[in-house]
Amino acid sequence: MTNEPLWGRNIRWYAKRVSVMGPGELAARVGEQWSLRAMRVGLAMRRACRGGGRADPARFGFCGATAPQLPALPWRFEPGPDVIEALLAGRSPALGYDWTWRPDGGVWHEAPDTGARWPRTWFYAIPYRTGNPYGDVRVAWEPSRLQQLVALALLARASAPGTADRAAGLLEAQFLSWTEANPPFTGIHYISAMECGLRLLAVCHALDLVRDRLRAPERTWPALVALVEDHAGFIERRLSLHSSTGNHTIAECAALVYAGALFPEFDKARDWVSTGAALLEREAPRQILADGGGLEQAFWYHAFVVDLYGLVDAALRHRGRWVSPVIRYAWSRGCDFLRAFADEPASLPPVGDEDGGFALSPWLRLSWQDHAARTPRLSTFESGYSLIRTEESLLIFDHGPLGMAPSYGHGHADALSVILRCGGCDVLIDPGTYTYTGDPAWRAYFRGTRAHNTVTVDEEDQAWQDTAFQWSRPCAAELVRSEPRADGSVALLARHDGYQRLGVEHWRGILSRPSGTWLIWDYLTGHGTHCLDLHWHLGVEAVERPDGVLFSGPPPIASLTVSGGTLAVQRGETSPISGWRSRCYGHKEPATTLRVRFEGPLPHEFVTQLAPDHVVADSADEEDAIVEFREWVAQASRRRRLRFAT
Repeated sequence: MTNEPLWGRNIRWYAKRVSVMGPGELAARVGEQWSLRAMRVGLAMRRACRGGGRADPARFGFCGATAPQLPALPWRFEPGPDVIEALLAGRSPALGYDWTWRPDGGVWHEAPDTGARWPRTWFYAIPYRTGNPYGDVRVAWEPSRLQQLVALALLARASAPGTADRAAGLLEAQFLSWTEANPPFTGIHYISAMECGLRLLAVCHALDLVRDRLRAPERTWPALVALVEDHAGFIERRLSLHSSTGNHTIAECAALVYAGALFPEFDKARDWVSTGAALLEREAPRQILADGGGLEQAFWYHAFVVDLYGLVDAALRHRGRWVSPVIRYAWSRGCDFLRAFADEPASLPPVGDEDGGFALSPWLRLSWQDHAARTPRLSTFESGYSLIRTEESLLIFDHGPLGMAPSYGHGHADALSVILRCGGCDVLIDPGTYTYTGDPAWRAYFRGTRAHNTVTVDEEDQAWQDTAFQWSRPCAAELVRSEPRADGSVALLARHDGYQRLGVEHWRGILSRPSGTWLIWDYLTGHGTHCLDLHWHLGVEAVERPDGVLFSGPPPIASLTVSGGTLAVQRGETSPISGWRSRCYGHKEPATTLRVRFEGPLPHEFVTQLAPDHVVADSADEEDAIVEFREWVAQASRRRRLRFAT
């Protein structure tokens, strides 16, 4: 951990954050401070009146109904005995950490990662960013999303009466425990309006699923009405807008739509639905791009956003309300994009940030219920990705932007990186995310260029990391040429300008052959003498040899050979950090990384070959491919000079 004092880090964070705000946003942020003061005064007045004026749940159709008020969703709830036992014992994973519910309310304020207690005070006064003395706030938030209640509800519906009653009783007890331990605007669970939004979605679905098994409806329905009123009102006043308009905004708007549509008896219900639906419609073509890809360049968050749009669509239609075609089409094209890369959420490649959070539940398959037809051998998405699919392999080539401007918060500096899956095995991997507000050195590593299958120049990232969720000097990448051929081979060429500040340009060519071999050519042009590092992060065990590695185990790809520098195998190193992966948020483990280093003048080439064990590389064929790539670079450079000249 850095020794910089917390106040110093906070000042630096605010300075960086303000630097990307326009005049309109700055004015809105100032107004927000006055709104917070009014909110605190209003809370004090309500407490002085001992909560007077609370709405009677008998007024609300959602509370008095005997039939489900939300649509039947596509679930894949097939828990094994261990999962069932854990649910009934109150155990729930907290992003890689253990968490177990207890009847005392303090459990909601304990940090699963450190054991420390988060303050139970006015939410805005709690230090929660990197360097706080309590822990990673994202880990502490996870149990309080109350999505484990949805799992308990599904268990109650799928089990024999005895188990069903236990599950429903525990669901109700946890919900009431949370509401009693978290009065409005007190504690860390009100810091993020998105957390309030996700919690509102979860409790509405969970209680709707077990409404016929509630043991204490006289306590549970009033608690739900109070939570919906407080959370929706809080979200409306704390919407993530301006430069913060991203996945948080979509979750918050989804919750507003739910609150207004399910509880139309509230005086503010119409405003909640109107505000939420209008923002969702406005943001649909921005957050879910024309090809179905995501603005934030983070696959997990894209799936999160797509699911939220699907939930809103399903809920409104179930309530007999009109749904904008813009919202429906955004969800549909987002689903198509996700299914092109994976058959289910668990196999979605970890491109960009991934914290393991869900829109509603890990058991939901709303955006995965219909598998799209297999993509052709080459598919290119304008959002910045190309897929090459062979009989045994799938390669993902990233030639997209850094992320969502102006902060690019969930993007990684991974331009021209590749991920390769062969025969069901992850051969070349993206190492993942690991942490957000934990140790800054680990956050910097996992989102930096060294942790991706691409080239670093002078040990620097392709862009500058300003804070844990902010980049500056973003790089731009482009697919220069894409060529599927009659013989079944596919050739691609792309470039990025992330190292222009160092006088260097990176080009990468990829050739997939019908024989099952892959050629990856890296070409660094420019001037001066530089240190170039090509990294290959391996997801399978390998045996080192002078020019690369032999893979052990089942992958059809049997070897990786590389030329153009000195090879070093790194695993679990900490000075500097290298050779790590994070399969889930909060956990890291050693993983084999190949670093190929060259120090000298430019231009320079690295040549990497991946081949099955039955294929012998043809040096003449390799040289022909490299000559062709060089010619493509020359042609692209000439075209660019002509554009600049005119």
